[in-house]
Amino acid sequence: MSSQCLGYLRRLAGLHCAKLSPGFHQQVRGKKKNAKGPHIVNVRLLEDIRGYGRKGSIIPIAPGRMRNIYYPQRKAEYVTKAQLQTTNQRDIMAERDFSFGLPQNHPDPQPTEEVAIGMPVNLLTPKRTSEIIEAQVPSDIIFYRVPIVVPEPEPAPPEPVGNSINAIGGEAPVREALEPEPSITRIFGSVSTADIVESIKAILLASEDGARVVLAPEDVKITEKESQDLGIESDRLKALGKFEIEIRVKGVDPLRRRVVIRAQEADR
Repeated sequence: MSSQCLGYLRRLAGLHCAKLSPGFHQQVRGKKKNAKGPHIVNVRLLEDIRGYGRKGSIIPIAPGRMRNIYYPQRKAEYVTKAQLQTTNQRDIMAERDFSFGLPQNHPDPQPTEEVAIGMPVNLLTPKRTSEIIEAQVPSDIIFYRVPIVVPEPEPAPPEPVGNSINAIGGEAPVREALEPEPSITRIFGSVSTADIVESIKAILLASEDGARVVLAPEDVKITEKESQDLGIESDRLKALGKFEIEIRVKGVDPLRRRVVIRAQEADR
């Protein structure tokens, strides 16, 4: 084969690869991008919320806080991109108003993980933290989730009459009763320890001292025995019901509370 033919084949192969490569790389980047969930969502406040903003304001917040607290309690509603374009720009906030509803001389209740490194943080003592949680967090921490509806199994057909009597005319042997399977209603998604911490923080934010409490998902322990059949894992719950937890503050006895997961109504 002549050198001219080889050169033509190389150019043709290079042109073919150049046409294919952009689409290939674009597909990979799109897949990685779609795999990550949003860090914030835009919501409109339906009432004044201390430390967040005034009723009617549109602010960005964490998806978990909206999903677990504000949306079920009808304190906020989701805002779409189309709605943002038609909204008065004065109502759209770049971030939540940390000082809203707090005295002017009160320190910023922004969580410590959002404070720049090296900034002094006025932390509470473990004893005081435990006292605030004990006084302000109710015995039941309530969540709403959409239940998974499973169709009921069809009833088993009745046994033939002849099987009720044995061959010699006696009564049929009594069958051993099978142990019933646990009856639970599974839910879409779950309630994780991170969700529980977000709910507790939202409750504590109602007071000045409560806004200074620092909690992390590892500070909440689900004390129920792990069971896939009951929808209980070490760090999340996957069924409707009532579940015991402990809120652990280092240096003091753990506080016991109960997580209650209820079925989310259709109009929520």
